[in-house]
Amino acid sequence: MAIPDKLTNFKIYDRGRDMLGVVDVVLPNFQYMSESMSGAGIAGEIDSPTPGHFQSLTTTINWRTVTAENLVLLAPVAHHFDARGNISFYDEGTGSFIDRPARAIMLGLPKSLTTGTLGVSVQTGTNIELELLHIMLSVNNRRLVEVDKLNFKCFINGVDYLGTQRLNLGM
Repeated sequence: MAIPDKLTNFKIYDRGRDMLGVVDVVLPNFQYMSESMSGAGIAGEIDSPTPGHFQSLTTTINWRTVTAENLVLLAPVAHHFDARGNISFYDEGTGSFIDRPARAIMLGLPKSLTTGTLGVSVQTGTNIELELLHIMLSVNNRRLVEVDKLNFKCFINGVDYLGTQRLNLGM
């Protein structure tokens, strides 16, 4: 059995070409849109999630300092990011580590850019927050989550949760 150990490293690219530098990334919190359901035959309330529909999905990219690469991301256009990483799994059967690819592909619009604090011999704490229109997460080359809000797509572990709705809407 392979036990997931850690993300050993990753690089993030803008438009698949330019590395964004030394960063860390805060991936989004997936929270379904929901509506409270109550009435006859229900003992109380149920906060009923709407399959495939998520509240605002945001990601934050943090840099050590202000750079040309992060300042230009303030442009009010969609930016495409591709974070490619390596996850280390411990194989208890062989007693060795196995490396597997991990990937996060994101398309987002800038919400805010914090340029940070200027100080002597310290990091500035520069970061950008983006509203994600599309995100795809994969491990070991297997697409596990893909949400594309504008194209009405929500795939989780191979299941298309908006397929019937797209069909019913004539999409």
